[in-house]
Amino acid sequence: MGMAASQARYIALTARKSNVEYEGQQINQARTALANQTANLFNQMMGMSVPTPPSTTDYTTVQYSFSDGINNEVLSNYYQLGTADSEYNYVVTTYHNEKVFTGTKKKMSDPQIQTTFTHHYSYDPESTNNNDTRNITKAWKNADGTYAMQATDGTTSIYRPATDKEKEQVQAINKGNGQYADTTANAQATTTKFSDVQLDGGSVAASNSLTINGTTFTKYNYDNLQGTQKDAVDKTLGARTGEDLFMDANGNIIVVGELTVAEGAVATDPDVTFNIYNPQGAGVETGDYYTDGKTFVTQTDLDKAVATYNEYEALDKRGPNEINVITVSDDPTFSNYYAVGNCILTELNAADLEDEDTKAEIDQIIKDMQGENGDVTAAENLAACFDTDANGNLVYKGGLYKFTMGGTTYYTTKNDLDASAGTSIVDNDIDVQQEKLNYYNAVYLDTKVEETQKALLETDGQGRFKTVKFENDSTTYTLNTETVTDEDAYNDAMNRYYYENAMYEKNLSDINARTEIIQSQDRTLELRLEQLNTEQNALQNEMEAVKKVVDKHVELGFKTFGG
Repeated sequence: MGMAASQARYIALTARKSNVEYEGQQINQARTALANQTANLFNQMMGMSVPTPPSTTDYTTVQYSFSDGINNEVLSNYYQLGTADSEYNYVVTTYHNEKVFTGTKKKMSDPQIQTTFTHHYSYDPESTNNNDTRNITKAWKNADGTYAMQATDGTTSIYRPATDKEKEQVQAINKGNGQYADTTANAQATTTKFSDVQLDGGSVAASNSLTINGTTFTKYNYDNLQGTQKDAVDKTLGARTGEDLFMDANGNIIVVGELTVAEGAVATDPDVTFNIYNPQGAGVETGDYYTDGKTFVTQTDLDKAVATYNEYEALDKRGPNEINVITVSDDPTFSNYYAVGNCILTELNAADLEDEDTKAEIDQIIKDMQGENGDVTAAENLAACFDTDANGNLVYKGGLYKFTMGGTTYYTTKNDLDASAGTSIVDNDIDVQQEKLNYYNAVYLDTKVEETQKALLETDGQGRFKTVKFENDSTTYTLNTETVTDEDAYNDAMNRYYYENAMYEKNLSDINARTEIIQSQDRTLELRLEQLNTEQNALQNEMEAVKKVVDKHVELGFKTFGG
């Protein structure tokens, strides 16, 4: 190997050795990071607390009870009197469970109330317009919002009330005062003074937009138009190469070359001459145009709006000998309620309420619905079925219904039935009654009855109470001492333990899995580091060999040229 080749080889080996050393440093840094992650996981695991199951003793208490011959009473709370008393030393709360006759309210989804009904609006015939050739005596409001007007001769006509838009158009035209433009057929120009016309640039040539009573027209050059805007202009005016146009959001067009502002007019209130082109027609639409500066209406559209509006006005007169405004007199009338689903529905009569059991149940329902835990709407619906006589007693006037479901008799009211049936008054479809039906009954419910009073508690000398005597009872009762475990609380605690233990096991498993992944990555890096150490030793040996060759060449060179 020559001198130059040996030197080049030595330089290459030096560079390769540097790369190996650098890669080894990077691997050591990566292994350090992995070690830190492992330490963090270990610390996390050490910070986890192991769940412990609950003990029944934590939920077990000493309970005192006694029997008064009727109920088994339990002392739920007691505390010493704050002031001295010669007969009593404690305030004691006792309770027992008993069946209490209670009025209840339920709501029935999809009640499927079956009934007949009348659905109409009517006029008072005494107030109809005698001068009206139709001599209308009745009007029905149809489901689509139209009115069917019936005359005395039996003929019926259908009228549609004007829409808000049509009323606005008619009212706008009726205002007059020279504020509305009349641009006739073939776009003959008409000079009209608007209440507010603004050019953003002060003149037509300098302006990019024109605002007429709040409606903005934006300036475009025909050559720059594309898509639907260009199509609209082509359809309405034909090609307008090079011309400037003002267009509003509805496609109405004003040609800039046809628009002038009177000389000397101020910018906010000029006299303006312009032609309106409507893209809905073929070219310039024939007939008159009316506008309030926001809406442009053709004569044909206006005629339709005026005709409908006049009909609307005729329905809304309130003067003498004129048709009254439509009022609801019977909309709808429900009658003959006969079923709730497949349960027969029967209206109660006065004789039914003479039955003691029925009357007791209805009285209890009314009482509880009017109580603090009752329901205002239910109380009102029940009260509507009764009048009050001079002595303050309730007198049944009708409107209570009963039905039997699952062997139990329930009650409901006409107002409750009306509210549910009224959700499908269009076609009386029982399948679209969205309002839930209120229905009632009275049953014996297991109720906790508590009483608090002063008492004399005596102990057995070992810290436990043995007898009790209450201020409202002359009998001294012997107390039974028993340990009671709150099973519900204990079961709740055990369920929490099961949950916490499952979470502990899961977190522990996650930590172990992540640790195993890190250890696998570290083993891979360790193996690579060993390979680099082997490669570095080989490079070192080869570098020493090449260095010897270079040294030998240097030595020979000195001998040759040194004489």
